[in-house]
Amino acid sequence: MTSERWLARTYGLAGVVAVLLSTGCATPESASGGHEYLDEITAATVTVGSPTLVFARERPELAVHARDYLTLVPVDVNRSGTHSQYFYAYVWSTLDKRGLAEESTVAWRFDLVADGRRIALTPVAGELRDLGLGEPPLPSPARSAQVLVAPTSREVQSFVAGASELRAVATHDGGAERFELWR
Repeated sequence: MTSERWLARTYGLAGVVAVLLSTGCATPESASGGHEYLDEITAATVTVGSPTLVFARERPELAVHARDYLTLVPVDVNRSGTHSQYFYAYVWSTLDKRGLAEESTVAWRFDLVADGRRIALTPVAGELRDLGLGEPPLPSPARSAQVLVAPTSREVQSFVAGASELRAVATHDGGAERFELWR
């Protein structure tokens, strides 16, 4: 074999290896909607499950087509073989609530109700980086969206994914507001 042919084969093989390695770092979105990536900041492998759930609460008393939303996705964070499961969520609205002090969603407490089973979304304390999330696993749906990360288990994530009836309930100041599955 001539040295030119040997070099051409070597470069061709190196190119194939480079493509295979680069596609192994992050998997494309699967047919079920989930994906996996290596968080470059924390070195954790993050699996974003599916489906991404969006719950909505109509607000016709404030504006036409106004809604409050809760966007929620199951996440598994693998840090050197130690897995932690979370529900990663954004609380957001189509409304500009700067003038509505009583409408702040900071004091709200969210629960999922899946087939009659109530699942508290108790926010985890600490920074996202401490959980193995150097970057959000889901893009923010709005600039004013507030992040809510709640610890959970694989069993609960599977139960929610398979539930036939699903809604979210926000409680605040003694009242409760229902968020229906929007999509």
